[in-house]
Amino acid sequence: MQRNRLISNDIMNTIPSREGMSAAEWLAEQMPGGFFIYRADETMELLYINQSTCDIYGCDTVEEFREFTGNNFKGMVHPEDYAKIQSSIAEQISQPSNRRSMDYVVYRIIRKDGTVRWVDDYGHFATLPGYGEVYYVFIEDITEHKMAEEEKEKARNLAYALEQAELANNAKSAFLSNMSHEIRTPITAILGMNEMIQRETDNSAILEYSENIRKAGVSLLGIISDILDFSKIETGKMTLENEEYSLNSLIVDLYNLVQFRSEAKGLTLSFKVDPKLPVRLYGDEIRIKQIITNLLTNAVKYTEKGSVDFEICLKDRQSDAVSYEVTVTDTGIGIREEDMERLFEPFDRLDLKKTRSIEGTGLGLAITRQLLSIMDSELKVESRYENGSRFSFVLTQKVSDWTPIGEFTPDPHTNKSDYNRSKHSLFTAPGMRLLVVDDTPMNLQVVAGLLKRTKMHIDVATSGAECIEKFGREHYDLVFLDYRMPQMNGIETLEKLKETFPEKFEKTPVISLTASAVAGDKEKMMRAGFTDYLSKPVNIDEMERMMIKYLPQDSVILNDGKEEEEGDDELLKLPDIIFDHPEIDPKKGIEYCGDAEDYLFAIETFAKSIDVKAEQIESDLREGDLENLTINVHSLKSTSAAIGAGSLSEKAKAMEIAAKEGDTAKLTDNLPELLSGYRALKDILDEILKNSENTDEAH
Repeated sequence: MQRNRLISNDIMNTIPSREGMSAAEWLAEQMPGGFFIYRADETMELLYINQSTCDIYGCDTVEEFREFTGNNFKGMVHPEDYAKIQSSIAEQISQPSNRRSMDYVVYRIIRKDGTVRWVDDYGHFATLPGYGEVYYVFIEDITEHKMAEEEKEKARNLAYALEQAELANNAKSAFLSNMSHEIRTPITAILGMNEMIQRETDNSAILEYSENIRKAGVSLLGIISDILDFSKIETGKMTLENEEYSLNSLIVDLYNLVQFRSEAKGLTLSFKVDPKLPVRLYGDEIRIKQIITNLLTNAVKYTEKGSVDFEICLKDRQSDAVSYEVTVTDTGIGIREEDMERLFEPFDRLDLKKTRSIEGTGLGLAITRQLLSIMDSELKVESRYENGSRFSFVLTQKVSDWTPIGEFTPDPHTNKSDYNRSKHSLFTAPGMRLLVVDDTPMNLQVVAGLLKRTKMHIDVATSGAECIEKFGREHYDLVFLDYRMPQMNGIETLEKLKETFPEKFEKTPVISLTASAVAGDKEKMMRAGFTDYLSKPVNIDEMERMMIKYLPQDSVILNDGKEEEEGDDELLKLPDIIFDHPEIDPKKGIEYCGDAEDYLFAIETFAKSIDVKAEQIESDLREGDLENLTINVHSLKSTSAAIGAGSLSEKAKAMEIAAKEGDTAKLTDNLPELLSGYRALKDILDEILKNSENTDEAH
């Protein structure tokens, strides 16, 4: 220790130099960073500054630096940072654990040339003999390091934001998939039951009501599809499905689609087609039809009198492609100039006073514009308020057949609604076996009822496990398998079939059924190994065409339309005793299930499950398992509605809501009454089934 003091005393001697600086000053000047000392009082007077500090601030000399900063520490700090760092310094120095009275702060400075730089500052609070309390400060320019850190932080934040956006997008896709499924599932049943009504009645009034139901259902599906399409476009998941198509067929479909609507409003409809256009093109016919349909239906909706004109003409001809222009002109309400910018805003409606009563989502033009953008085109608009509008776009398509389309002559359908659609299936296939798998009994009833005229043997399964069990036990020529099922979904069921019965699976077409309509679903099902894909709500004609495609051709007998119609009243086939019980509405049951045979089968299935299901519900309540309780009363709600037990179904619905909301008090008070009525129904149903058997034996 004595030696250190001697060295210390020696080192303070003046180093021989022309500056005559002390050894301590000399050491300070050799430091690569800045060093300065200032008084720890209100003046903050700078007592010493090395040259490196001057360099950091862009000053050539110490005198220049003292003048620039006012010779005090406050003048060295960016005005916006001063209060913050002073507070931090004071807090750090006052910490009992800070025995060496050190502090560390980072702040901005303003150089003499006006540029802003970042520095870090290591300070030491001490007493300097002859000067009192001071701060020794080591300072370094860290601007480049700070900027690099900020860039890294920006990159991290961007990566996090992208990750969150992807998670949000996935959540949105999942929500859309669920929404699509939940909404389309009941529509499937509605349109399916409605199809059965149209096939099985000749009553003109009922057919008219039924046609209105069909139109409303199709309209609702259109709204759902608009929302889903817009979401797919918004998230970049909309893809084009290009294939060869007939331009003439596309135009005829467009004419037939809009002709009824325009005629109903007393509008003149004109279709002008360039005869030089090629007859067959290559592109996404469905999306092109959607684009033009949006323009035509909007023109009709917003035109009260006058005309709607459609024109398609050849614009350019290349070696393997053509460009054609489509124009839709109307004499409708037009668009104000100040509203033109809002025209393509989603969910927005212009001029609400005039358009309030017009149906739609406000998405049509937004979707049209985006679809055209995907096709490397754009929608042009010209409009005069209260005089009409003109929408046009140019599309380039590959040519499959250069034969000119020729003169277009519309062949309109009659304006009479197509109530009396065919009551026959497109084919019959006696002896063929079909398995339909769906967790919703109502859907099974609809499909089985609509396909019974095919004369196939139709089996049903309500779960993946039951599907596997039946597939292994029986031979089936075709399987329709629902994707969204509890416990085991369609893909998981398919994989189990493939794994357990590989030889049988290879020989059996399995078609995916799903009520989801989110982009990529079809590809997902095909990659999983399904033979084909059918979207719900199922169009029975499409389903039958798919069956014709995959059933053995020598077993399919195509229908010539001459089959005699069945006109039996299904209610007359039921035992009389069923009408004595107000708890059951057999008419609703028949409507739900399709015919008397299926209805009685539904009653039998329902009756057999009462004891087990009631015990499950009691057990769920007892154990506080609200999740399973919700599932079980939801099932009871559906199945009781299927047999016409409306009151029981409504009570089950109330209990389902209570379970979802966690209202245990309501469940405790009301479930016993529900279960009492549920169990009492067993004796009634058993009596009905017994009388049904006696009726069959008597015949």
